[in-house]
Amino acid sequence: MLSILIPTYNYDCTALATELQRQIDACGVEAEVIVMDDASPDVSVREANKAIDSLKNCRLIELPENVGIARIRNMLADVAQYDYMLFLDSDVYPVYGDFVQRYVAARSSADVVCGGLMFRAEPPHKDCTLRYKYGSRVESQPVERRMQQPYGEFKTLNFFISRKAFMGTRFNEDFVRYGHEDTLFGKELQERGFRLVHIDNPIYHDVPDSNEAFLAKTRRSIENLCEHREVLQSHVRLLSFYAHLERMHLCGAVSAIYGLVEPLLVANLTSRKPSLFLFNIYKVGYLCRKMQA
Repeated sequence: MLSILIPTYNYDCTALATELQRQIDACGVEAEVIVMDDASPDVSVREANKAIDSLKNCRLIELPENVGIARIRNMLADVAQYDYMLFLDSDVYPVYGDFVQRYVAARSSADVVCGGLMFRAEPPHKDCTLRYKYGSRVESQPVERRMQQPYGEFKTLNFFISRKAFMGTRFNEDFVRYGHEDTLFGKELQERGFRLVHIDNPIYHDVPDSNEAFLAKTRRSIENLCEHREVLQSHVRLLSFYAHLERMHLCGAVSAIYGLVEPLLVANLTSRKPSLFLFNIYKVGYLCRKMQA
């Protein structure tokens, strides 16, 4: 009935697999958990994840080489044996003890069901304030808000999908690097007419990213936007704003100003009290720089 599919890279997800197996037993559903390791270089993490093979209805697949975030999800779907699939990132954990059952109960409501995400009460470390602040104030949204733009709020870290909808869409394997593969997938689900709903079934997103690491991920994500601008233009607000600046012939000026103020922006964004307003300015400036290069 249900295949729970978890791509991982350098992350110990034994606790997640153990909890999922417990919930599967509790609700009595026929299910499997498959963790696929994308050639993690951290030997200690790979060794820790080997314990997954000893869990009931769970298995670990270790890839010999890194294939990237889009292809690994397609590969997981290809080896899944059931007609419904639940995709989870490895650095998440169910908020509710009946997390699996909630998805099973919602399976007939739509082709795709998204549960949302939450962040714990406090950031895990004092140097993770930017990731925590952005996640808890921007990414974590109630069902009512997510349903205002259901396809635009699609995220890969916690979604339930029928085999028909997944195989009719699949992830674009041109997206090898971090960022926006979920945006395109959501767009294509909409274009293909698959119904998507959001429910109250969140996971905790236990991201350990330091402020510097999150800024680096943000830059990689923006670089991906530049590379795939044509297919993402209509679904990414940052690209829409860039197009507005372009029409006003301001992109060069914004890029030049960004070059002057970038150190000040970074100083704030790596502090204990980062500004999300300045974070938006940072993203616009970096996009203009990359597009003008």
